Amino acid sequence: MQPPPSAAPPPYGPPPANPRTGLALALAAVSCLVMPVVYFVTAIVSLHDLRYGHGSEVPMWLVAIFGFALWLTALVLSIRAIVVSGVVGAPRAGGVIGVILSLLAVVTAAASAFFSLFFLGGGAHGRPLRVGGRPRLAPTRGDPGWSGRDPLPDVTALTPGARARCAARWTRDAREEHASIAAFARLSLDLLALGAPADLVERAQRAGLDEVRHARLSFALASAYEASPVGPAPWPEAAVSGPPEGITDTLRRVALESLVDGAYGEGLASLRARDERSDDPAVSSLLALIARDEAEHAALGWDVLSLCLERAPSLAPALLDAAVSIAARAASPIESSHAAAVASELRERLRRANAAPHGRGVGTGECPLSIASGAKTMAP
Repeated sequence: MQPPPSAAPPPYGPPPANPRTGLALALAAVSCLVMPVVYFVTAIVSLHDLRYGHGSEVPMWLVAIFGFALWLTALVLSIRAIVVSGVVGAPRAGGVIGVILSLLAVVTAAASAFFSLFFLGGGAHGRPLRVGGRPRLAPTRGDPGWSGRDPLPDVTALTPGARARCAARWTRDAREEHASIAAFARLSLDLLALGAPADLVERAQRAGLDEVRHARLSFALASAYEASPVGPAPWPEAAVSGPPEGITDTLRRVALESLVDGAYGEGLASLRARDERSDDPAVSSLLALIARDEAEHAALGWDVLSLCLERAPSLAPALLDAAVSIAARAASPIESSHAAAVASELRERLRRANAAPHGRGVGTGECPLSIASGAKTMAP
């Protein structure tokens, strides 16, 4: 008698693993091709808002965390697809492509960050007033005294969001131009303390009046976009002076500020204003005025620097170090090229100073357009 047939034996081992190559490829493609666009847009919007006094870093951090998690998942799944495909005898090409796309995602993310900084340009920033080495700005209030009789932009075609962004941008620019008034007033006092020639003192005074005009016109634009008066509030810091200095310390401070805030910063402001375009006549005329005036202020910075070098040639190493620092902080092509031009001009002036009798003859009274035309910032 035959025994009853037994049940079918269970299958040998677990079923073959699924490489999930399609999922790995899809995530890698999104990480490499889509997320850089998301990074770019988020950075442009967030950094623009932060630059002009509002907004938050939170969106950038959230997008960065999500992008990193997506990239890591894509890379892990792509490597798994290669391993599992080898075990089950499936083609490994999909996993290899996923790994390549995941690695390229690092490059595209870096490129996105670079171009977001490049396209963020715009805006011309005044020579900062420094208190304890840090730039300071006045608060604002609803004061029509700085914007009463100036040409106004046409705001009729702008959306509320666009008007808010323009108001924030020109409020920020106006505050910086307003701070430059105090900065040039302080420079005038420094030049008097150093026994500078009358020509330099007069040019510093005229530069301060230029900044009054820039601030007034910028506050007028901000008020028009805001649809209410915008002006500076009381600002006690403008009258704050640093600790007592000897002539040597004053020469060093004025020389460094003239290089960083004047020759580099004012020149970069001129370049940015020159390159910015607007279809609104009120905006375009102000940008043209700023481009011209800031170029002259940059030339003043070079001539004050020359005076300091004539009085104290030993400042050369500190100035060269500052030029290196400027180049290291450059965050866009226009900043990098302008920093290189400033460093080159500085080396040429130092060379002429060393060749001249008794270290004199540094100043030329002129400033090349590539130097005089570019923004205004010492380390923030």
